[in-house]
Amino acid sequence: MEEAIARVKSDLGPEAIILHTRRLQKPWPLSLISKNAVEITAALDVNLAERGETTSSDNGAPAHNISEAIEERFDQLQLEVEEIKSIVKTIASQLTDPLFQEVPACFLDVYERLLYSKVEDDLAKKLMKNVQEQLTISELASPEILHDRLVSEIAKLIPTSPPLVLEEGQRKIIALIGPTGAGKTTTLAKLAARYCLYEGKKAAFITADTYRIAAVDQLKTYAEIIGAPIEIVFSNQDAREALEKHEDKDIILIDTAGRSPLNETQMNELASLMSVCSPDEIHLVLSVTTKMSDQMNAIKRFSIVPINRLIFTKLDETNTPGTMLNIVYKTKMAVSYLTMGQNVPEDIEVAESQKLANLILGVPLDGRSS
Repeated sequence: MEEAIARVKSDLGPEAIILHTRRLQKPWPLSLISKNAVEITAALDVNLAERGETTSSDNGAPAHNISEAIEERFDQLQLEVEEIKSIVKTIASQLTDPLFQEVPACFLDVYERLLYSKVEDDLAKKLMKNVQEQLTISELASPEILHDRLVSEIAKLIPTSPPLVLEEGQRKIIALIGPTGAGKTTTLAKLAARYCLYEGKKAAFITADTYRIAAVDQLKTYAEIIGAPIEIVFSNQDAREALEKHEDKDIILIDTAGRSPLNETQMNELASLMSVCSPDEIHLVLSVTTKMSDQMNAIKRFSIVPINRLIFTKLDETNTPGTMLNIVYKTKMAVSYLTMGQNVPEDIEVAESQKLANLILGVPLDGRSS
C-alpha cells in the first residue's frame, strides 16, 4: 500500500487525493499462483482560486464564475446527450426500416453522411430509396457508382438560376435583402466587381443601409476600388432620384439594411423601398451558419417582397450544408449564387445543382475531399 501511494504522489503530485483503495489478488504472469495487489483510485484536487475562479464563502465572495462554468458544462453535456440520442435513433431506424436491410456498408455510410450534413431524415431516406430502386446490389456496393447516382438525385431537388446577363442598352436593377449579418454588402461588392472588372460594365451602388456606418464605409471602399459611384439614400424619394441619376448604367446594385424578420415595421419599410425601386431581381441572402428554423422564418417574413432568388453565404464556415437542400426542397426557390469567404471578387460562384449536391456529400466547392 505504501508503495502504491508513493507512486500516486509521484504521478499526480503531492496534491493528489486518494478516493478509494482496495486489496485484490491477481494471477502472476506465467504462473498458476496469485499475488497480492493494491488498487488505488486517485484524483487531483483542483484549486479554483489558483485557476482565477472565485467561489462563494462565508464573507460573501461572488460565485458567478463557478456558476458560469457549471452552466457551460451542463449545456455541453446536454448537446452530447442530444447527439447520443440522435445516434441511437438512427441506429434503431436502420435496424427496423426495410430500406436498410441487407444493404452494403457504403450504403449506410452515405445515408449517415446525409444526416451528418443535416439533411432531414425523411428527405435522406427518400433519396436513398430512390437510389436503391435504380441500382443493382453490386452497383450499390460501389462507392463511386452510389455517389454519382445520389448526386444526380440530389441535384434534381435543387433549382438554380443562371447568372444575370446584361444586354446592351438595357439597365438591370438588382437588390439584395436579408437578415443582419448575412453578408449582403460583401456579396454585393463581389457581384459588382465581376461585372465591372471582368465584363467592363458600368455599375452604380445604392445603399439604404444607413443604420450601420461601418457598412456604408465598407461599400464606399469597394466602390472606389471598382470605380463605381455610390448613392446613400435615406428615403424613398432619395432612392427615386438616385435611380434617375444613373439611368446610363448597365447595372444598379441596391444594398439594404439588415432587417429582423420579427420586426414588422422594418419589413414594411423594406417593402416600400422595393416598391419604389422595382428591382428586376430581388435576392434573399441567407447565411448557412444560421439555424435552419431561423432561415425558414426569414424566408417567410421577407416574402413580403417578391423574392426571385436565394443566395447562400459563408459556406466556408459550416460543416452542415445539407440545410440548403432542406430549404430549397421545402420552398422550391432557386439558388443564384454561393459565397465562401471574404475575398472580393474571388469567393463567389454561380450556383450549380451538381456542385451543391457534391458539397452536401462532403466534396467542397474547390474540389478537394473533406
